[in-house]
Amino acid sequence: MPHSKEQAINPLKTITALLIVPLELLIGAAVAKLPTSQLIKVSLSTLVFLAGFIVAISLYHDVLAAEWQIFKRRWFIKLLLAVGGVIVSYAILAGARFVLTSTGLAASTNSADLLSIQIATVGLVGSLTVLMAPFSEEIIFRHVLFYQWKNRGIFTWLMFIISSVLFGLAHWNNFDGNVIAMIPYMLVGAWYALIYFFSKNIWQNILTHFLFDVIQFLGALLVFVVALVTGQ
Repeated sequence: MPHSKEQAINPLKTITALLIVPLELLIGAAVAKLPTSQLIKVSLSTLVFLAGFIVAISLYHDVLAAEWQIFKRRWFIKLLLAVGGVIVSYAILAGARFVLTSTGLAASTNSADLLSIQIATVGLVGSLTVLMAPFSEEIIFRHVLFYQWKNRGIFTWLMFIISSVLFGLAHWNNFDGNVIAMIPYMLVGAWYALIYFFSKNIWQNILTHFLFDVIQFLGALLVFVVALVTGQ
């Protein structure tokens, strides 16, 4: 007999949401093969991500609206919790990468590109996706793939594992299909699922994820400004 607190799941909305990331990956891979400049490729990929962002927001605007009314109360405490969540996120990434590299399972990812306006512009445009990812990814991976399946016993924790693994695999294009390199993001995905499970509010996830990702955008913006100032 179903648990009285189980959430009603809309199959059409769920399936539609789950198609967003695979389509983004497939279209992104196709765009990468186009015979055009890197800036155009990145711009097209960003537009594809924007479309997925809009669809995800549209599908679950009711969840976002309802939980925002609760989240906005005592927002400062929740901001502090989000900052703490970001610190834990970076600790998980750093720890997982250290273990993988020290055991030889993954190679060091240290790289240095020459600073130029062209490279900086590509980096800045590409980093725009991190401003949208906290919304679309938390809706898809944490709500659709995990939280809406809560109170279903062992199946809830099966979805916990599945959502975490798929979150890591969603970074497929970032790591050229290297699954080992995606393991740290699987662990971060598990951490975010726990945040949602205990906070019971998707906005706690969105804020934590946004603060985590916005550092990348600010870094890309800084590089762009430096490239402009130095005229390289």
